[in-house]
Amino acid sequence: MLLRRLFLVCLVFASLLSLSQESGTARPVSKAGIVYVVGDVHRPMSVVMEDNRPITVLKALATAEGANPTASLHNAKIIRKDENGTTKVPVDIRKIMEAKAPDVTLRADDILFVPRSASRSSMQKIEIYYDVAPSAPMQDAAPIYIR
Repeated sequence: MLLRRLFLVCLVFASLLSLSQESGTARPVSKAGIVYVVGDVHRPMSVVMEDNRPITVLKALATAEGANPTASLHNAKIIRKDENGTTKVPVDIRKIMEAKAPDVTLRADDILFVPRSASRSSMQKIEIYYDVAPSAPMQDAAPIYIR
């Protein structure tokens, strides 16, 4: 995952560098802003802010192909680095999707973290294994192993 993110960043900077050197003279290239979407999403990735235009939480999440069913959309956070250190801004994506809260604008180098819901993920992992399949004499077979 980290390798994929690093590859995308290198690819963006390499393309910007090649564009600046096409005419034979070096031109200054502005650094494109990047927002990172990580956590319980379909495709954790970095999102390039084209022409440093602002991007919102929902647009960044849509670019990452949305959240997984086990995501805790009420407890998402924006991790923002500034001169005072790191700030964690709580974001309720569920309320934003229901139009009960405004969509938050992300800044360059922000990290949108969508955590996994402990209750939803634990419910999906329960698998019950039986020694034999339930039959007429054994209506309520007791499981021999629960994972």
